[in-house]
Amino acid sequence: MVSSATIVSMILSFIIAVGTPIFLLIFFKKRYKISLIVLLVGMVTFFLFANVLEGLLHSYILVWNKSTKQFFENPWLFMLYGGLMAGIFEETGRYIMMKFALKKYRKWKDGLAFGLGHGGMEAILLVGINSVMMIVFAFMINNGTFDSLLINEQAQEALSPIKEQLTSGASFIILLGGIERLSALAIHLGLSILVLYGIRCRKIIFLFLAILIHAYFDFPAALYQAGVIKNIYVVELLIAMIAAGSIYWVVKSRKLFTDDKRAAD
Repeated sequence: MVSSATIVSMILSFIIAVGTPIFLLIFFKKRYKISLIVLLVGMVTFFLFANVLEGLLHSYILVWNKSTKQFFENPWLFMLYGGLMAGIFEETGRYIMMKFALKKYRKWKDGLAFGLGHGGMEAILLVGINSVMMIVFAFMINNGTFDSLLINEQAQEALSPIKEQLTSGASFIILLGGIERLSALAIHLGLSILVLYGIRCRKIIFLFLAILIHAYFDFPAALYQAGVIKNIYVVELLIAMIAAGSIYWVVKSRKLFTDDKRAAD
């Protein structure tokens, strides 16, 4: 049976992952008059560069190609690969879309809108939709219909770990997935503004800095996934610290955009 605490944790994760971007959209729209076009481009950027392009590379490197798959079984190499690829694909995607698709949108509020679209899309796809599926599976387990899905060996291999996680996993760990999206969203806001500022200043170094920060943000999670870091709370603390720095940057960077009047054609 799936406990009530686990189900509540999944519901709360869904509310955080989906509700926070919606709340910020309403707030930013009212307070800063952010552009919905920029927001939409940010959403498309995450889907295209992270979900499609980066996902295809991961499928080849970590699944289909046996040589590279074995090579990256080393946890430290896996950490470097995972973090750097996430940084390269997502930050390069940010740079390309901001520089070429959003030439008329170079204000601080546009970085805010882009980051909200990018980070909000990530939260909805990675945690929001997944939470809905897991809630459905939880109710199926509790009413005895889940085993009807285990129709063959492939289905058993894919779904049995989910059942194990839902019936024996700690409920608060599940809730951490939603809480982590708050930190991730803050970091995406900061990175979007950082890349946009680099475009305004015509300094490519800011793109490379964003890639490194993004990779550093992903390193703890990769090490936890590889089993090097055993305590999930250490991972979340490190991510929260990066998020705090990102929020500070978001607030302070507004003055830089006000002072810097240079065009960014």
